[in-house]
Amino acid sequence: MIQGVFLQLERALVHLSHCGHGEAVAVELVDDVSRHKNGKATTREQDKNTLDDEKGMFADRSLDLWRTLQIWTNDFRASGVFCSHYLLVTNTQATGTIADALRAAVGLPDRATAIVTAMNDAAQAGRESRKPKELSKIQAIIDDVMALPSHNLHDLASRIEMVEDFDYNGMRQELATRLGISPDVERDAVLTELMGWVVETLKTAWGAGAPGIITKEACLRQIDAVERRLVRRRFLPRPSSEVLVGDAQVVHARGRQFVDHLGRIEVDDDEVLQAIEHFVQFNAERHRLANEGEIPLQEWTDRGNRLKQRWQNVTRQVRLNHSDKSRTQRGKHVFAETTYYHREALAGQPCDELYMTSGHYHRLADDNLVWWDPEFRGD
Repeated sequence: MIQGVFLQLERALVHLSHCGHGEAVAVELVDDVSRHKNGKATTREQDKNTLDDEKGMFADRSLDLWRTLQIWTNDFRASGVFCSHYLLVTNTQATGTIADALRAAVGLPDRATAIVTAMNDAAQAGRESRKPKELSKIQAIIDDVMALPSHNLHDLASRIEMVEDFDYNGMRQELATRLGISPDVERDAVLTELMGWVVETLKTAWGAGAPGIITKEACLRQIDAVERRLVRRRFLPRPSSEVLVGDAQVVHARGRQFVDHLGRIEVDDDEVLQAIEHFVQFNAERHRLANEGEIPLQEWTDRGNRLKQRWQNVTRQVRLNHSDKSRTQRGKHVFAETTYYHREALAGQPCDELYMTSGHYHRLADDNLVWWDPEFRGD
């Protein structure tokens, strides 16, 4: 059941990639998946998924084939019109003479005749054989379909196509190209976010009692939003949880100058460890961003100067407000006001990761460009 739902969602995204302006894709509206324009269905699709690679789908006398055909013929009887296209989709191979006839390229002479002939043969085989009772139910469905006038059956047959061995993962690059996803971003990441958006959009619609329909325009807007977010993230630091700090890096950093500055104001071990983590994380991200060329080198110098100016102002403020405090207390005030809360922008963009500001300060302290002990004097 769940695998079948996944197939529908994947096929919905495929249809969105083929849609033109003003078109939309629906899931579980008039069929498993359908394409619409001007309020009318233009393509209808039935999806059949199996985890058994040996199981053939849409066999000559199978319920999955004939129940689908019955749905389509009954809708024609009610409306008097066919859709432009009908699709039978499976993740495995179809079997039987009807499937063989459907594999022929659409538009070939006598294709529709071959399909209807195979359907007639399957219907006749059921009438002539004595089968268990459950097969009589299938025969009733088959007879209902075959009761449609011959010219209508031929018309329907000419509009049916079969898609076998559907493999969503195998066509992701093709899908990205059809959707116009920029090659300058990680296309797989866009597709993954887009699928999540499709799921959420359908859930929201169904939860509100509305049909599950997604327009091509909404899809393109979502792609644009995801691309812009990925581009922004490319030159912004990664979340701290993604920048890992190893034990060896911590041990190595304990002997550095910025740790000595922390010792001068007697901060506790937890704060020293956090400072080391921020220092290592900042250096790792600065190196990555510099290597990728996303942040100009001058920006790092300018940002360091902005941080130093802010530190100078904090130091003056502490000197005015806490002149009665001890050296270590004043130093802790400077350290806290400087590194605890402030988040300095990077290349004109907000930079919310605290380690990128705190770690930058510790890098400056490592070069004795800032410090916390009010009695320390740099070179």
